[in-house]
Amino acid sequence: MMRLIIFAVLALLLPMAATADGVAIFPVKLLDTSKEARDQTAEHERRLGILSEVLQEELDGAVTITGETLAECQPETTECLLELARDTGSDQAVFVVVQKTSTLILQVFANLVDVETGELIASRDLNFRGDNDEAWRRAGRFLAKQLRGAGD
Repeated sequence: MMRLIIFAVLALLLPMAATADGVAIFPVKLLDTSKEARDQTAEHERRLGILSEVLQEELDGAVTITGETLAECQPETTECLLELARDTGSDQAVFVVVQKTSTLILQVFANLVDVETGELIASRDLNFRGDNDEAWRRAGRFLAKQLRGAGD
């Protein structure tokens, strides 16, 4: 019985130690260089939202910076962006850009930054295949896993 109690306590503590605290997630941006004929703006806007939602769900203590809040930074200078992140009470901020190079191949570029110093904590460049909702969800979960604990 004692082992079960110890295991339960450890199981509760381990996820907390492995997640980033106070992460501001800036709106995910898309760079579409695929030159596809069909306009996919609506689908991509939805998928950018999916990626942001997954990151917020997967990173404990995450706060999403909205497009309206981001509009306060014109131009988007480093100091202004870090100030927005500090205003949320976050210690870290994540900036994500997705590049679509073809129908099948997309890349995610993510930077995790210390909000106080502006120092780069972690940088991740990931590839994923499939321009559909599920592929973007999986990419978001994988990215969150990569970022968890990166600032420890």
